[in-house]
Amino acid sequence: MDAEKKKKIICLFLYVVFASFVVYVLKPYYFFSILIVLLPPSLVNFLWLKKSKKKILIFSLLSTVLFAPPVELIARLANAWDVQSIFPRPFDLIPLENMLFAFLNVFWVLSFYEYFVDRDTVGSVSKRIKYLLGIYCLAAVLIYSLYFYNHGIIVLNYFQLAVPVLIIPSLIFFLTIPSLHKIKKAILPTAFFFLVFFVYELISLRIGSWWWPGEYLFPLTIGGKVFPLDDVIIWYLLSTPVLIGSYEFFADDWE
Repeated sequence: MDAEKKKKIICLFLYVVFASFVVYVLKPYYFFSILIVLLPPSLVNFLWLKKSKKKILIFSLLSTVLFAPPVELIARLANAWDVQSIFPRPFDLIPLENMLFAFLNVFWVLSFYEYFVDRDTVGSVSKRIKYLLGIYCLAAVLIYSLYFYNHGIIVLNYFQLAVPVLIIPSLIFFLTIPSLHKIKKAILPTAFFFLVFFVYELISLRIGSWWWPGEYLFPLTIGGKVFPLDDVIIWYLLSTPVLIGSYEFFADDWE
């Protein structure tokens, strides 16, 4: 990686730190804190791309519209996490703010990955994207059907939710895709977003934008509030590699 890109990575992270400090001082609603902390660096990183914008947008929108709401529904039924809301919630459970967070989580991670790791060389969207669409639709139909039939069936705790969403997909992708063997291509994005989300979630916890009211394997108490190590161990370390693996498999140029 050349020196210019290294400087850009540092600038992106410094912005997150500065914006998180601003949020800590101003204590805006959660929705506005997302706009302040995550939106600007996401857009800047996206605009640096030349060829990959279309497939990143398509993948991010599909994941946000079809995949994120069912996952959020399961999490809220189990009270795994919750956030400050100012908008009406679908099913009286799903915070729309987290849909914005989910979109930027996918959108920025993939923009970062393409620009700093995958070299932004291929612009076309893989035909395999139709399989992702099918998987998302089947999962959404199943979860919504079970919710209306007997929502107790889909109440999963933090770790149980991570198994089908992160742990199993991580094993599939990284045993299947040669270019991601040994997670080499995911190391930098995982490390970067580990720091980004750790800083942002600590601030969000502190000002009451985000909290963890459920039961966890490794709960910590910070300033009288629960901060589960499950979040750090499972989601911070697996969500970025799984996202990159699914993007490579379904939308990018892997053969």
